[in-house]
Amino acid sequence: MKFINLIKLQLNVTFNFSAFKWYARHDKKKILGAIAIATILLISLVPFYYHFYINLVKSVYQGGYSLGQPEFIFTLAAVVFSMMVLVFGIAFVMSTFYFSQDLSLLIPLPFSPHEIIGAKFVTVLVQEYLTVIPLMLPVIIIYGTGVQAGLYFWLAALVTTLLLPIIPLTIVSIAVLAIMRVTNLGKRKDFLRIVGMTLLIILLLGFNYFVTRLTAMSQAELMNLIFAREGLARLVSRVYPPALIFTRALAAEGLSAVLNLLLFAALSLAGVALTLFSAERLFYRGLIGGEEVSARKSISSEQLTKKITQTSSPVWAIVRREIKIIMRTPVYLLNSVGVTVVMPLAMVVPLLAGDAVDPLLSLLQTVQSRLLLNLGGAALIGFTAAFAPAASSSFSREGRQFWISQVMPVSPREQINGKIIYSLLLAISAMPLVFLVSAFITHWSAVELAIVTVVGLCISIPSITISLLLDLMRPYLNWDNPQKAIKQNMKVIAGMVGTAVMYFLLFQIAKFLVVQKYSEFMIYAGVIISSLILGAIPYFVMLKIADQRYREIVSP
Repeated sequence: MKFINLIKLQLNVTFNFSAFKWYARHDKKKILGAIAIATILLISLVPFYYHFYINLVKSVYQGGYSLGQPEFIFTLAAVVFSMMVLVFGIAFVMSTFYFSQDLSLLIPLPFSPHEIIGAKFVTVLVQEYLTVIPLMLPVIIIYGTGVQAGLYFWLAALVTTLLLPIIPLTIVSIAVLAIMRVTNLGKRKDFLRIVGMTLLIILLLGFNYFVTRLTAMSQAELMNLIFAREGLARLVSRVYPPALIFTRALAAEGLSAVLNLLLFAALSLAGVALTLFSAERLFYRGLIGGEEVSARKSISSEQLTKKITQTSSPVWAIVRREIKIIMRTPVYLLNSVGVTVVMPLAMVVPLLAGDAVDPLLSLLQTVQSRLLLNLGGAALIGFTAAFAPAASSSFSREGRQFWISQVMPVSPREQINGKIIYSLLLAISAMPLVFLVSAFITHWSAVELAIVTVVGLCISIPSITISLLLDLMRPYLNWDNPQKAIKQNMKVIAGMVGTAVMYFLLFQIAKFLVVQKYSEFMIYAGVIISSLILGAIPYFVMLKIADQRYREIVSP
């Protein structure tokens, strides 16, 4: 019973149910305002969800159906969604397990480690459902209506969808427990944990590379694969074998479907049991040292005088502060750099792993007009700024320490400029991926790489400034877990929506210039100038309201 109460407590803390009830009774305007903002954001995502995602699911289903393998859509969905949970769950799980501020209250209570981790695992799982279920629903509905599935399918679809995130979450949880235990070494623990997470991601990418490696096939071999029973599902599920069991639980016939459903449930429960077993032996050992603080080395009076007399630009001081915050908080580092580097690599590396894509590479390398390839590379850098939550959570990440920014002798204008430069530096983190694409696919020259870089950074500016403006207008400071500053921050979604509007306008401008057959120089210049203008509008709005907003914001 106490475990159930602990789960209720964790869910209450995570989703702020108590605060919602209090505001519903005493400040209904605030609740209605929050609901209105959330509704507007969700409605703004509907066109993308319908016109892009649902149509994509329909196309995949129809492609599989035409080959006599409509169940392939389940395998692909299980692989993609599980990989999403696996990669992005690392920071999420680490933050929830080890950086929640309620741990100091829970540890002295009569709860065992496996109960604490079990309750936190449930809260993470519930939050993953908010992503997985909306993505799985079109897959289930399109397949179920297409094949006129019976009652068993709809019941099995409900069960398997709820089970889908569990296996990747258990893998991540066990890995995080092990990393936190092994890297619990005094003052170097933060650095070692970043190294540990990096190695874990490299292992995942390496596994993805070797398992999904595509080899050249003859036409006969390709035809045999296509027309073999479960041929496509077997091929795709190599990256994640439980996906084939997931598929069979939904699409197999008779007793086979039930047995695969039971097997998938058994694997999920076994993963949970192994996670709780690991928690009992590793959780406290990884937690206790995490609270230790090492004594600083003493410095001489000459060194102290030198340090306090050195001065630097306030803007660059803010940039350095932002970099130190992200480097000292593995959760922020993985959310920012992971989104911009890890996920693209996870998608690109398998394509470059074998000879099966040589025709595609040859086609791209022989494109006579390099203009579109150069603009595509620039867009890659621009989308890095769009999906990285660096700008859209910049003020929110300061949390209860925002008062420091309010009292420091640095003007809001200079702080904003520092945050913009910091966000641009994160956008540059996409450059290794650009170089990888250039080395294997596009073979950009030094001049073209310079063009791609300059245009890409300019494209990033509208995304950065609109995201900063939205976060400044309503920062989310009252969080008890650093992951919430990103994961439960509506400004991150609002920033993506605002960026989508900006990028749609830029796309229309670039399309117009290309259709009108302007010179390449004029097209690049038009994109750059348009980006700077679109970025300047939110920037000057920020400067106009910054002083007032800094005075009005109350740190919790």
